[in-house]
Amino acid sequence: MRLYLTKHSNGLRRDITDLAVSWSWSGDKASISRQLEVEIAFSEGSGLPVPEIGDLVTMEETKPLFIGVVLRRSLGSEDHTMSATCFDYGIYLHKNDCTAKFTGAAPEEITRSLCAGKDIPVASLPATGIPLRRKFSAVKINQAITTVWSLAGEKTGKQYAIRYTPEGLLVKERTVSAANPVLKAAGNLMNATTVEDATSVINSVAIYDKNGNFLRRLGDAASQKLVGIMEANLTQGDDSDATDEANQQLEAYKMQRTVTVNVLGDLSLITGETVVVQESNTGLEGIFWIDADVHTWKNNNYYAMLTLNCRNVAATASAGSEIK
Repeated sequence: MRLYLTKHSNGLRRDITDLAVSWSWSGDKASISRQLEVEIAFSEGSGLPVPEIGDLVTMEETKPLFIGVVLRRSLGSEDHTMSATCFDYGIYLHKNDCTAKFTGAAPEEITRSLCAGKDIPVASLPATGIPLRRKFSAVKINQAITTVWSLAGEKTGKQYAIRYTPEGLLVKERTVSAANPVLKAAGNLMNATTVEDATSVINSVAIYDKNGNFLRRLGDAASQKLVGIMEANLTQGDDSDATDEANQQLEAYKMQRTVTVNVLGDLSLITGETVVVQESNTGLEGIFWIDADVHTWKNNNYYAMLTLNCRNVAATASAGSEIK
């Protein structure tokens, strides 16, 4: 793995791998953008290449895996290293608002339009053909994009992973692959921690009309028996049926089981993908979704920390409003 620094001032590109004390490449499902944090040797007046705000850092093996702009750096008066934090171009989807109206456009068309408005390239998008009527007013572009793919998922029953790559914005269906990496305690799995959390559970949804009259109730009897009733209320419009929305809440707010694992480094272990875990000591076995990842290179070692979820739950948003 090599790191390269490209100066904003003159476009000069330098290999800084040997100057890097350590670096971490990370992402999570809540953010389209991935980031790279580099700790680099620094000595005043040495002439060594120094990352500055606006410079580019590239991480590549046989091809670029990350290209990002330096947006934060820190240096103490007694330090001999400098820390720089770089974000890929997906950050500009987080940092720019959009105001737009779409009447019958598919999620893939809306995504391309919003990205084109800020010169953000698109690598690949699924073809859904689902017409959406949506308007956005002063909404972050990443939230608008996440929203239209959340709406698409409601229609197709699929979950979509959204992330930025050196080739551009990538949206792909979250699926289980026959080629899933396997994490084993006797091999690449160093340790694992499991957390079960029922603090955000919703296991009952009561539906009311716009005048506050009770209509019906949906619920998860097994969950209610286990942890008690935890109910949300929905208001149903005159010409709508809130049943689907109620079922979505019951599904989204089930008890969470997340696993944090430390493993030997593997570039395929990134957010949105799946892994098979086999850990006999704790009985932890099954297929898990990667919700967050941190890959670290230090002292000629490469390892990763993953946050795993046994449920296929993508990031969601509900920005903007439907055009009637």
